[in-house]
Amino acid sequence: MTKLSIALITVLCLNELYLFRCTTTETVITVEKALRQKLQFKINITFPALPCKEVHLDAMDVAGDNQLDISDHFMKQRITNDGKPILGSFKETLNSIEAEPEDPTLSPSYCGDCYGAGETSTSCCNTCDSVLNAYSKKGWSTRTLLQTCPQCIREKKGLHAITKGEGCNLSGMMEVNKVSGNFHVAMGESTVRDGRHVHMFLPEDAPNFNCSHIIHELTLNNPSGSLNGYARYVDKSTGLYQYFLKIMPRKDGYVYSHTERFRPLMVEVEDTVPGMVGVGGTKSKTHEHHMVQTSLLPGVFFIYEIEPFRVEEIEVSPSFGHFIIRIVGIVG
Repeated sequence: MTKLSIALITVLCLNELYLFRCTTTETVITVEKALRQKLQFKINITFPALPCKEVHLDAMDVAGDNQLDISDHFMKQRITNDGKPILGSFKETLNSIEAEPEDPTLSPSYCGDCYGAGETSTSCCNTCDSVLNAYSKKGWSTRTLLQTCPQCIREKKGLHAITKGEGCNLSGMMEVNKVSGNFHVAMGESTVRDGRHVHMFLPEDAPNFNCSHIIHELTLNNPSGSLNGYARYVDKSTGLYQYFLKIMPRKDGYVYSHTERFRPLMVEVEDTVPGMVGVGGTKSKTHEHHMVQTSLLPGVFFIYEIEPFRVEEIEVSPSFGHFIIRIVGIVG
């Protein structure tokens, strides 16, 4: 009996020694305190049916910060409909793609009017972009400039029909405030008017805005992302793709989960039309179905919300005092 007790005590003590040397992982949730930091999104998305001149990335948040046609740290690549780079085309920064050179037919002494928005009375606005920038700095509305400003008319910067035949790959990094907001690629030229983010486009051209897309990468300071590899293609009608991202701060960066929703631009409605008077004086009715265009803004939106808690995983091991107490209890 004594030998059996000694053997049992020895086994239990060795087991306690093993547990003392092992560590366990525990999940700890704390309040996120780093609110003044920036979120950095890494984005790589292909739009197989949109030319690069129609792909504009905008961002806005609940703090009222608007970023229009983001170009820093982004690149565009023209591609064919099947995803192959167009021959003779190469990756360029957005600034070099979108910049419009001054008209070579203009006189070297030409000085375009700034229409009162110039910094001085002698300021020159020779391009449409320079007029738009001058108006933006003044806080003036640019609503009618694209259709009335001679510089914009000359450069054909006004609202235009969408051309088909090629796609675009958009890749790069973007920083946003660490508050809830969204970033999107949508139809039309964006502007801020009376504190509101609006897009200007021709409503009759909206059905041609094919927002099919392939998300190669969408991450935040972390190599993994739940949307990586997603592909959505427009079938019968284009529309509004919305991805709702729940961002959770972690020790090694940020991770997110998502849900998605698609709302078509064209919807089918049913009209009841009175028919002929039948036997007994009753009127027959016919039902006609037809497609109606809604007021949706076609595009791809990523709406993100940041959780106020940080999730951390820590390794915990038993204290030496706890180990001694367990050993004394077994021997006793």
